[in-house]
Amino acid sequence: MAGLCCGCGSCWPSREGVPDRYPLGSVNRAHYHTMETNAEAADFILHRNEFVGDTAELTPYGKDHILEIAARARYAPFPILVERSENNSSPAVDDHRRTIIAQVLLDHGVADAQQRTIISPAYGKGLTAQEAESDYNQYVNSRSIKSGEW
Repeated sequence: MAGLCCGCGSCWPSREGVPDRYPLGSVNRAHYHTMETNAEAADFILHRNEFVGDTAELTPYGKDHILEIAARARYAPFPILVERSENNSSPAVDDHRRTIIAQVLLDHGVADAQQRTIISPAYGKGLTAQEAESDYNQYVNSRSIKSGEW
């Protein structure tokens, strides 16, 4: 059973092959690795607010973001996601955006851009302005911090 112990002598597997004790930090490390991977995948999402109105034209931030994606896409396995219009209300605009983004990525050396660029809702549901304000107020009030005490 080589490779299952960290060398401390206390985490050798029991008869069932499951360690009696795991090496310190190994369970947390796996969890953190998953969170980091999910966060990296979220970097490859082009959100609706990165486009000018209901067009396929990118905002200045969107232009910077697509260049960052192009630089990283050759070395990362994640799909490039173009966020779908709200309630799938403009499928033609969504498809046009996907086509433009895939072409820009192809022009910047991402050879498999056509296959990797997809239209989909973003991974996590965002907050509305009212929800974010409510969360912020709840956080500030829960800490009993009065204005000016920072």
